[in-house]
Amino acid sequence: MMNTYNQSDKLDWQPLNFRDLATCSLSNVIESKELEQTEVNVLQPDLEIEPKPESEFNTESSELVVTQQTLEQLKQEIETQAYQEGFNLGREAGFDEGKKVGYEQGFLLGQQEGREQIVQQLNDERCKTVHAITDISNNFAQSINDIDELIVPKLFDLALIAAEKTVGSLTKIKQKQLMHTIKILVEQCSILSEPMSLHLNPTDWQWLKPMLNEENLQYKWQLIADPNIEIGGCKVFTDTNEIDTSINNHWQIMSDCVKRDNH
Repeated sequence: MMNTYNQSDKLDWQPLNFRDLATCSLSNVIESKELEQTEVNVLQPDLEIEPKPESEFNTESSELVVTQQTLEQLKQEIETQAYQEGFNLGREAGFDEGKKVGYEQGFLLGQQEGREQIVQQLNDERCKTVHAITDISNNFAQSINDIDELIVPKLFDLALIAAEKTVGSLTKIKQKQLMHTIKILVEQCSILSEPMSLHLNPTDWQWLKPMLNEENLQYKWQLIADPNIEIGGCKVFTDTNEIDTSINNHWQIMSDCVKRDNH
């Protein structure tokens, strides 16, 4: 007994396969069909199997061709639709990718252009500032020069006026200076034979007339009191010449000489 059980335990066991059932069922159906056909042939030996008419074959062929054409058309439509969908997806993906790349490139380009623009603006502002400072410096230097050109002559004129007023206010100095001037004129004009007129300020004419009567008769001079002549000055007139020895004329000559020396 023990050996029998042991042998049964050693048998190979396999699980049930549905394919085997399907194969068995199909085989049984085929065998049943064959048996039925055999029985019909045995029972009706003279009955011949009529072939299908040709029209049925043509119809089936036409239906087969139509079916194939329909399948081809469907296939083409499916392929076209799939291509279009793939194209749309690819275009959208490419558009998104291109948009992303374009955005990045545009951002970098805009950033670079912005930096360059800022640098250019800073350079322009710096140049403007430098030019403004240069203009201010040049204007300041020019103003100093203008002040020198204006003030120095004014100071010089003021000094001359002060000296003139100081000298002119001293009566004795004026009289001595006038006498010295007249003597020089007499010496220089003694060679002239034409009559001459000596114009004096009325104040100077009063005290100089007694002193110059003899010389006037000798050299045919004519003393004329002229209120237009300042005190301390005189003018000599002939038919062809005029000699101005007024104090203002002397100071003007001195001023012109000094200014020419400065320039």
